[in-house]
This record gives sequence, structure tokens and C-alpha cells, in this order.
Amino acid sequence: MWFLPPHFPYGLKNAPHRPPLSTILPLFSPLLKHFCSPAHLFAPSGPRFTRKSRCNPQVGSVARRFTKVLIVNRPTQPGVNQRNWTQTAIAVGAVFLVLAIPIVGGASAAHATTKTSADQTFASAKKTSTLPRLGDKGQAVRALQQALTSQGITVNGGVDGVFGQGTLNAVKTFQSSKGLIASGDVNSTTAFLLGLAPSPTLPKRDQRGALVTTLQQALTQASITVRGGVDGIFGAGTTAAVTTFQTNRGLTATGIVDITTAIALGIVDGSAATPTTPTTPTTTTTTTTTPTPTPSQFPVVGDVNDAVKTLQKALIAAGISVSGGADGRFGPATTAAVTTFQQNMRITATGVVDQLTAQLLGLSPAPALPKMGDTGDAVKSLQNALLNVGVTVKGGADGRFGTATKNAITAFQKAQGLKATGVLDLRSAIYVGFVAGLTTPNTNPSTTIPTTPTEVPNASATLPTVFPVLGPCWFVDSWHAPRSGGRRHEGVDIIAKSGTPLYAVANGTITRIFLDRPGSLGGNAVRLTAADGTYFHYAHLSAFADGAGLGATVIAGQVIGYVGSTGSSSTPHLHFEYHPGGGQAVNPFPVIKPLDSCKSTTPPTTAPPTTTTTTTTSTTTTPGP
Repeated sequence: MWFLPPHFPYGLKNAPHRPPLSTILPLFSPLLKHFCSPAHLFAPSGPRFTRKSRCNPQVGSVARRFTKVLIVNRPTQPGVNQRNWTQTAIAVGAVFLVLAIPIVGGASAAHATTKTSADQTFASAKKTSTLPRLGDKGQAVRALQQALTSQGITVNGGVDGVFGQGTLNAVKTFQSSKGLIASGDVNSTTAFLLGLAPSPTLPKRDQRGALVTTLQQALTQASITVRGGVDGIFGAGTTAAVTTFQTNRGLTATGIVDITTAIALGIVDGSAATPTTPTTPTTTTTTTTTPTPTPSQFPVVGDVNDAVKTLQKALIAAGISVSGGADGRFGPATTAAVTTFQQNMRITATGVVDQLTAQLLGLSPAPALPKMGDTGDAVKSLQNALLNVGVTVKGGADGRFGTATKNAITAFQKAQGLKATGVLDLRSAIYVGFVAGLTTPNTNPSTTIPTTPTEVPNASATLPTVFPVLGPCWFVDSWHAPRSGGRRHEGVDIIAKSGTPLYAVANGTITRIFLDRPGSLGGNAVRLTAADGTYFHYAHLSAFADGAGLGATVIAGQVIGYVGSTGSSSTPHLHFEYHPGGGQAVNPFPVIKPLDSCKSTTPPTTAPPTTTTTTTTSTTTTPGP
């Protein structure tokens, strides 16, 4: 019996017999073999036939179903009309083609659609992976703002997903703190340091090629000798040169080019020595427009050009003598002048024009700093920095830059011998620790040229063994800093909160006590004298300690007084002097810096003196806090 629909062509529904399988199968085997084996196509369904089948399941199912509809029973009558079987074969073939072609075509179309969709997704992903820039909005910007905040950088406006001026300034501040060009553009190096992108490709040991050549050229420009020259091979000579460079810059000397070394060398995107933008005229604060080199064009030793001349003019304007004047030649005279300027600014004295040096000279834009009227975390960080060095900020760290913060900055600037404006300039920001870069002078003796002669203590003179102030405190080398009336500072100022204990730096005797009076410079002061005549002078005390009167014998670590601001002082601090053998004062910074305990709040361990003789020269007593 036939099971064809009424509209099926060729009138096959009424055919008396179905064609034999052996007649039809050869007609379709060339086509069907592309989808599955004939045994599977025409066989009854079952696990043993389908378990290892590799045919197209959709086409196989269709073909099997329609052939079984046409072919039901074996022929039982001989001499069947062959024309009917031919028509049946044609009909089955037509049905198969009509059904199979759209299926196969549909599969191909579906595959093509999937591929096109994947390509579009990939392109979209590439587009969305672009680093955010000014004017962008969305999740990428929000991730950037969150990364900046986690680094302690204030983003004005908060994490709002909008890349505006506040985010731009925050990026600039971050870049400046890392020694990058403070452009505000989120380049690959900035993104990596913020944890938003993988590390830039850096040259490694045993590599060869352009990347190594760039490294060797940068080392050469930094006056580092590369054994074997610029040959593009990262071997032992290049490793030794990298190690030397790291040592000179105060970096961990490993010989491996890490991201910090790469930035210092200027071989990664956004670093100071990478040429990225051309020189453009900028207007200085004196309203005179001069061509200013960008951070990517800082001159180096051997250069002869206008950029060197601009550098030399900036040094001269800063009061630094340049032998030969602004001749546009970067030789030993210019290196010496740069070193002197760096010493005066209390930053690493290398003679190389780096990002911070350029910013202090006005050759590169300074980072965005808090100003009057600002609010937020940046102001709070500034206020905390002032408090940490012992400067009182009325109202505390409230995150509001008002009169109290201005007055605190003014007091700090006066104490440091800076121009007291109450405005946070870059130099003040460095000194207070708000901007990184402050260091001790003479960090590179081979290139440092002292600006003033420094008396060297007698080798046999008594040296301090205890730091004189309990932390937290803060100090820098302020030896011979200018003071009013043409005086020079003859000590070091250690800034701390009023009432902070002061300790005897060595065993000795209290030989002098000075009391505060109108017009006094040092205010309340005490002199501690060692057995060899060496004495240490403590000034601006708020009070003297019990048991440390005139003639008292004290031991190292014993409390002898308390920090104050008596005399000519605008902020609480200790003025500390060192007089080896009882002679002229010498710079005390080199002998107390190794004892620096400003980050420690634990008093030094000591035993009470065995004998104490106390004689008072004053009829009034100021109790300790």
C-alpha cells in the first residue's frame, strides 16, 4: 500500500506495486553517500545502526522517512511495468533534492552567519578594549577611575564613569608620580601600572633585535658604557650596563629590565625619553612665550641644539651658574649646573635632566596640586602630610583647602626657608612628602658637585648614637639654607608635634641652658656636651625635662626636653646642631640620617643615669607636657 499525499505528482499513489529496492538504490547512492552509508539510510532505526553513524542527522532522517513512505512492501507480482518504477525513482529523487538542498544550504548559511557574527563580536571587542580617553563614558572609564583611587590618587567627581577634567588631572598626577610624561593620555604603560593592561614588551637576556638596540642606545645616551657597543644583542655586556644604570639611579641592581628601569631609560610608551610629540610654544609665568621642550625631548650630554639652550636659560634663571652661558652645548659645564640645581632642590643629583628636574625648572608641566577652595581626598592627603611633619592644621584633615590649610602651608614653607605664599607649589609638595622625589643630596658622588664647602667632623669626635626626636617626625638636609638677615642655617630642623620628647644623642653633661625671651632666635635651648668637648645644641624647646637641668649627667636615649616653637619659629620643630670637638658647627645631617627614627613611635632603650647633678639657672620652671 502507498502512503503518499493526494497532491503527490505522477499519480504514483494508485500504482499497483512499489519498485524494488535494488532498482532505486543505485539511482541515489552517488548523492546519498555524502550524508551517510546506504545501509544506514534505508535500514530500520536502532542503536546498532546509529551508534557509529557519521551521516548528517538531519538529511539522513529526511531521506529515510520519505523513502520508507514510498517503499513499503516487496514486489509480489512478476512482470511489473518498468515505466512506473522509473517514474517512482524520478519522484523520489525530486523529493529528496527539494528537501535536502535547503537543509544543506541552510546549514551552510547558518555556519556563515555564525562566522560573521563572531567576526563582528571580535571587532566589537577590539573596539571596546581601546584605552579610555578624554570625553569617553562607560565601564572602561569607571575601571580607570577605580584603579586611580586604589593608588591613592583623588579623582575629582569620584568614580562616575565620565572621563572629564577631574579624571584627566588624576591621570596626570599618577603619571608624574611614576616618572612618566604627565600627558593625561592613558597609554599602555600607564594602563599596565594601573593594572588595566598587560606589561609592555621589554628586552630580556639573550634576545636580539630592534628592542635590544633601543635599550643599548638609551643606556649610551645615559652615559653608560655598553661593552660590545650597540649591536642589538642582549649579552653580558648589556646586562652589566643595565646593572650600572640601576645602581646610579638608586634602583635595585638586577641587570634585568623591569618596568621601572624601562621608564627611567625612556624605552616604553609614555616615558620621558620616548619621542612622541613635537615641541610646541608655551607661555611662561612671565607672559613671555618661549619654545619649551616637551618631556620627551629632554636634552642629554652631547646634544647641541635649542633645547639645550632653553635648559641653560632655565638654570640661569634659577640662580645656577652655567660656565660658558647659554651656548646650546650640553657638556660638563651644563651637567655640573644640572647637578647643582638638583642638590639645591634636594632631589637625586645625577646631572641628568629627568622628569622631576624638568618640572622644577619649568620645562615640563607640573602635576596638578591642591589649591585654595579644593575639596576631596587630595586635600586630605596634603593635610595628613602636614600633620605628619608636625605642622598644625586647624580643623584637622577635613579634606577642605581653606584658610587653615593655607596657614599650615605658610608655616611649613617658612620653616623650610621657602617663599612663604601659602600656595602649594611643586617644591613645597616635594618637601612635605605629598609628591615623591625628595632624597638626600650627594647620592651619586661621581657626578655631584657640592654647592658650599662642608666641614668634615674629626674622626675621633663623639658621634650621635640615638636619634634626637621620637616619631612621627620629618626632616631633610637644610644645612646652609638661607635665613633672614643674610644668615645661613647651621643645623637641621626636625619637624614634629609640640610636646614630642627629645633625647640625648650621646652620653654627656648639660652645660648650657637658654631661656626664651623677646627677640630670641633659638628660644628655650639646651647644650649637651660629651667628654671630648663635642657638643649638641637643641633649640626651640617647649619645656625642659625633669632631671636634665644645668650640670646634669645624662646618657644616650634619656629625655632632656620637648619639641616646641619658642624663639624665631613658626612651627613646632627641633633645631639641632653638631659641634665636633667644641668647634664650629658642621652639617649634622650625615651623622643623624643613618639613625633616622621618624617612623618609629617606640622610645629608645636606655638605663637611668648613675649620677645626676642638677643646678638651676632660672627662677622659673616650665613643666614638661
